[in-house]
Amino acid sequence: MQITPAVLPHTFNEIPDKLARVDGLATRVQIDICDGVFGREKTWQPTGTETLPSGFSYEFDIMVNNWKEVLGNCLLLNPSYIVMHVDQLQADELTELVEMVRPLAIPLGIAVSNDKNIDFLADAVRYVQELYGQTNVYIQVMGINHIGEQSQPFDDSVVERIIAIKQRFGDTMLQVDGGMNKETAQMVHKAGAEIIVMGSYIFGDNDSATALSTMMALGEAGFGYE
Repeated sequence: MQITPAVLPHTFNEIPDKLARVDGLATRVQIDICDGVFGREKTWQPTGTETLPSGFSYEFDIMVNNWKEVLGNCLLLNPSYIVMHVDQLQADELTELVEMVRPLAIPLGIAVSNDKNIDFLADAVRYVQELYGQTNVYIQVMGINHIGEQSQPFDDSVVERIIAIKQRFGDTMLQVDGGMNKETAQMVHKAGAEIIVMGSYIFGDNDSATALSTMMALGEAGFGYE
């Protein structure tokens, strides 16, 4: 079980400031990019010219309407992973998405909001896997109902959603983002999640290193299920 810290940065300077708190502990980190419309909080918007702190593998979680421009700028920063929320994307746009990430050969995460049914998500995942290869695609399930906003309560119905998705995509990596703490992380891990993405639980704590270390220890122990 992997724990990924997530930063929802309103300014670029929040990224190095927060990552300094978990330096030496985390390797993979998620940076949320929201436009204040599709993703509810307006965050820093990358230009592709920034220098991110070294020592981390970056996953950009893109929650915007102007996804092509934002994705293009994110790719200039050499990320290791991309998560794209595809609620509004048609087949031709999914094809364009894959062609944009293909030159970097990086894993692509597919996510949708919880008001989209599982069939909608499954169709998108299968389509992208056919274009990009099954091993290059993973799934992000949202633990909250309003994307791009931290400190929201966990949506308990997500547990059954994870179980249903893993029944269809048992060999596909699944991560959960939103509403994660010790208790909810244990719940989604038992349901089948392999990666937990945590923002406010880690960075809302005065001692982020302790919060992350505690969660990493629980994850390594499989939350008592392994």
